[in-house]
Amino acid sequence: MLADSLPEAVLVLTSDGRSVLAANHAFLLLTGHSRDEITDVRPSELFPETAGEEALARILNAWGSADVELSEVPLRTRDGEILRVDVQARASSAPAEAILVRLEPTGARLQAEHARLAVEDRFGRLQTLARRLLEPAPQALETIVPAARELLAADAVGVYAASASSPEYLLQGSLPADFPPSLPAGALDALPSPTQWTLGQRPDHPLYRAGRSAGFGVVRTAPLGTATAWVGMLVAAWRQESNIPAEAEALMGIIADLAHAALLLGLQRGALVRLEQQVQALKAEARDLAGAVTDGLITLDESLRVVHANGRAAEMLGYRDDELHGAPVQDVLVGPEDFLATLLDASGHDRPAERPRLTLHRRDGTPFPVHLRVRPLPGAVERLLVVLSDMSERQAIENQTEILAQRALLGEVSAIFAHEVRNPINNISTGVQYVASRLGKDHPLYESLERLRRECTRLDQLMSDVLFFARPLELRMEPLDLGDMLTRLLARWQPRLQQARIQVHTAFDPATPRCEADPRTLEQVIVNVITNAMQAMASGGTLSLTLAPGSSPQGPTVELRIADTGPGIPSEVLDRIFDPFFTTKKDGTGLGLAISRRILAAHKGGIHVESFADAGTVFTLRLPALTHLAEATAP
Repeated sequence: MLADSLPEAVLVLTSDGRSVLAANHAFLLLTGHSRDEITDVRPSELFPETAGEEALARILNAWGSADVELSEVPLRTRDGEILRVDVQARASSAPAEAILVRLEPTGARLQAEHARLAVEDRFGRLQTLARRLLEPAPQALETIVPAARELLAADAVGVYAASASSPEYLLQGSLPADFPPSLPAGALDALPSPTQWTLGQRPDHPLYRAGRSAGFGVVRTAPLGTATAWVGMLVAAWRQESNIPAEAEALMGIIADLAHAALLLGLQRGALVRLEQQVQALKAEARDLAGAVTDGLITLDESLRVVHANGRAAEMLGYRDDELHGAPVQDVLVGPEDFLATLLDASGHDRPAERPRLTLHRRDGTPFPVHLRVRPLPGAVERLLVVLSDMSERQAIENQTEILAQRALLGEVSAIFAHEVRNPINNISTGVQYVASRLGKDHPLYESLERLRRECTRLDQLMSDVLFFARPLELRMEPLDLGDMLTRLLARWQPRLQQARIQVHTAFDPATPRCEADPRTLEQVIVNVITNAMQAMASGGTLSLTLAPGSSPQGPTVELRIADTGPGIPSEVLDRIFDPFFTTKKDGTGLGLAISRRILAAHKGGIHVESFADAGTVFTLRLPALTHLAEATAP
């Protein structure tokens, strides 16, 4: 019979299930029947009990369906013992109609299933051990040891790991107190490969003696590392040798490799932590140094985007520290002049470059002069260091020097001019008034004499302005609420502004501090600027006054912005409007803005102008804010 060569039991039944046609050798061994006896046994006798009858009925239904598979079917042996088998039945029509039944003891299947589950469990635990190596915990070995104990079904597992501070191996794990807490450096030389000691053998190593003392029947070891560089030893102990898994030796080798990797990763992570601490300390030191520098420092990457900017650079440009990171340099360093060529020259030729005088605009549009220097930074990554030196103070000193020189010259001219011209002008004006009064208003020459008198008056005003500009200012400084003063001033000027069809828009920040100023001369400056704005808006418009706190390198300030909606000031004229005697008005003296700037300079403040074609002009007046200490002592 060909089925005798099959390892599993095979039984052939008639199609009606009333008799046995044949059985192979494996079936005969399973049931104890002989080949001659089996054909006389009825199938119902082989499959007893209710479960057997139901199974036989389902087997006979194989003709009308696919293969029939049943589990834990009762099978009676020749001795009457009931076995549990798994059955697979298939109908066959050649060479005659029959049902082929394959049988396998259920215990064998369960044993195989248990073995499969045990293998899957071990692989799962090994995967868990491998994953724990990736955990950020600095002591990954402490989590591996308990898992290794479960995987090996051992009563105790420990690892002797090399000490970082002394030439010995320190114990980590669940070994009993009988095991030494440390081993000398040479103790591992006697165990260069995986070993096993069992009860009855000579304990020729301290670990074996400790295992016998602790009552263990088996002690296994596996070295960690290489023959030239041992880093530790894996130790596992069992009280009963029968509890040792068949794969213990292979598992010990895998766990030893994982423990070795855990030790190395622990060392690397420790080194990375220390390195990160050093890097953070260096970064903090670099930030402190950059913060202490009075110049603005900006680092650019290869695409000319900001990598880092110190606080001074952010303050200089009007940004917060975190707003500059990643921004293109052309969006941060904004100005009328092209500076990219300087950056590209430094980057392309790997050499320093500079622009001694460059005008940039702050975020709010305020221009300021800088000295720009660019230097390539050494390193594998291409970087550029941009150094910005604010030249505003130097520019202010130069402007002040120029003003002082002009004042000295004007002082000399004014003294001569006033002495030689003013008295004759007064005499002429007096004579003209006398002649006009004698001729009367109806005389044909009366209007000509009036024009002559008005021109004498204008010349007299010009002489007064010249003398005011040339003489030293006598300021009476006092704490001043600029918002209150502006409110009173606009109330007085309201009729004139309405007559000129000019609307007034004010925005006074209540947080604006007081300033120390001379109300008389400061009002003269504001009136002069408002008058110029009204003359610029001959057909009407909007006059905007904005008062807000500000800041400068010298400290907090008060900023007043006066803006009109006139045609603007031509660019060729804008740079000269503060020059003495420069005017574009038919009846102007050219000293109004020069005097205004002088008054603000005497207040330790300043005046700045911006003009936009067909949009208007903005004058910004800055005065030092009164400090808290001065506020407390002010009357």
